[in-house]
Amino acid sequence: MSLKLALSQNKQHGSALVVAVFIIVVMLAIVLALSRILLSSSDSVVYEVQGTRALFAAQSGMELALTELFPRSGASNCSNWTFNFGTAGLAGCEAQVQCTAQAITSPQLSQLYLLQSTASCNANEFITSRSIELEVRQ
Repeated sequence: MSLKLALSQNKQHGSALVVAVFIIVVMLAIVLALSRILLSSSDSVVYEVQGTRALFAAQSGMELALTELFPRSGASNCSNWTFNFGTAGLAGCEAQVQCTAQAITSPQLSQLYLLQSTASCNANEFITSRSIELEVRQ
């Protein structure tokens, strides 16, 4: 009887090793999947923040261009402008604003301008850009 017990114990030692290796492989697969999800989520957050910064830079560029287009002196100056931002919130961002004078068919309007502001922000390898348009009349 003791010979049978010793033979059955020898057969069971190998199966525990297989189960242990299987558990280790499954746990490794789970850890790798979770780390991949975490990296993907991190990239999404960076693009979202950079996109918001680019939108704010485009809006700031538009506002600066409006002050150039309609100065206090009263003489309009429709041209193209480039603004580089050095403030903490918009560091690494640049806005380019194009101004186009539109043809006027209505006698009530003196002049109509189309402003297009395109901003891009660069942070390490992440580059995002946003564009906005605005029509203004004098």
